[in-house]
Amino acid sequence: MQTSTMSPGGAADAFYSWTIIGLIVMAIAAVIVVAGIIYGRRQAAERHRAEEAAEERADEAGVDLPPETDPVAAETNVEPVAKEPDHDLPVKAEPVPAPEPMPAPKPAPAPAPVAPPIPKPEQAPAPVAPPEQAPDPEPAPAPVEAAPPPPPPAPEPAPNFAGALALTTIKGLGPKVAAMLAERGITQVDQLAALTSDQASELDVQLGAFTGRMGRDRWIDQAKLLASGDTAAYEAEFGKLG
Repeated sequence: MQTSTMSPGGAADAFYSWTIIGLIVMAIAAVIVVAGIIYGRRQAAERHRAEEAAEERADEAGVDLPPETDPVAAETNVEPVAKEPDHDLPVKAEPVPAPEPMPAPKPAPAPAPVAPPIPKPEQAPAPVAPPEQAPDPEPAPAPVEAAPPPPPPAPEPAPNFAGALALTTIKGLGPKVAAMLAERGITQVDQLAALTSDQASELDVQLGAFTGRMGRDRWIDQAKLLASGDTAAYEAEFGKLG
């Protein structure tokens, strides 16, 4: 007995052939389904048009068409028709129960008796403290004997007015020169009058911009007359004192 063997190429051809056949069958089935759908839609459209035409004719004739019912649903969903009540028969009215009587309101409880307030005993007034006694007055101090008045001071000797004159009393000697002389220990007219010729020349050189004024304005001569107190001679020589 011989065993037939199929080559791989033959098996592929056979599988390809069966695949082609299956695809053809599926395509034919799809065409049939599509044709059925199209046919069903056409039938539904024709039926819808027929229903619309019938409704138009019924509207024109004034007749209401009965609603369409599915025969199968009508057989399965038949409900018993309720019997309408006979309005001619008298209806027995049910007796209305009488309302229950309302319970009488309970009387309000009597108020509890209120005890009268007990008056508080009046407190006795606090004892008044006796007034404090005034302290004994201190004894008056003994009178102090008045001290004898001090003796009047002895009269001071009259100052030498001429010698205590300021340097600015001299004509031609101003405050600036007086300050320069005060730095050198000369503050009064009598000190300037006591200078010798050498001392006056040495002092004149130290006056800076005012050098020469001492001899030109005769400060030493003025100082000597003022220091002597001879005012008349001074005014006759140098003019009236300012």
